[in-house]
Amino acid sequence: MIPKLSQTYNVDARYKAGRNSIDNTVATGFLKGYLGALRAAKRPNQAGELSQEDRFVVNGPGDGTYSFKNDFKAKQ
Repeated sequence: MIPKLSQTYNVDARYKAGRNSIDNTVATGFLKGYLGALRAAKRPNQAGELSQEDRFVVNGPGDGTYSFKNDFKAKQ
């Protein structure tokens, strides 16, 4: 389910009953924090891939596996 916000949560003080009302900034902050945490939870965990970034892994003779870092830097 995609969260869609179809309304604004800011106070509309154009009408007589809302003249002295103030915005509920705590609720707005909670909503932004909740949606941010929801997006972060859906983001894939790539920590394992990032630790192997710029590395070569070579299978040697037998069960030997060697890895070394690629130090090549392209000039721009």
